Amino acid sequence: MSGPAPRPETTGASTPGMYRRTRRTLGRWRRTVADPDNLRGRLDKQRTQLERQAKQIAELTATVTALGKRVRPVELASSHRELEHGRAAIQVGIIEERVGRIEERLRGESYTGDSEDQAEARSLVAEIRREHEQVRIRMQVIGQYEERLRRLEDAVVKMYQGDVRHPF
Repeated sequence: MSGPAPRPETTGASTPGMYRRTRRTLGRWRRTVADPDNLRGRLDKQRTQLERQAKQIAELTATVTALGKRVRPVELASSHRELEHGRAAIQVGIIEERVGRIEERLRGESYTGDSEDQAEARSLVAEIRREHEQVRIRMQVIGQYEERLRRLEDAVVKMYQGDVRHPF
């Protein structure tokens, strides 16, 4: 029996299946003819991606604004620190120059002799003691300055603690 294949009976159950398949096929064909590169779908994806990026930009802008407000005091403290550092560097330079002159005077001459030389040696020793006292005072100032820097650094670390963008 090689005749035509028997036709399935057309009942209510098989008709919607054929109908759906035909509609799907026509829908696919219509989409490929009307929009061969699926431009509408790509545009929709890009629109949603743009909306997500706009939200991220808005969040980042708010974060940058908040960080700008938090950084302003640190900038002020940093500029103040730079001024103090410049002053301390100048003082240390002056001290080095004075100590260098004293060292030259001590190296160049030998002290043997009379009361005049002893008087000069005593005056040099007194001058060295004064310079030493000034150096010690200035070093205390520098120590206090370093302590202030340490506290400032601790404050900055605490301010950014937990922020993954600023690892400390």
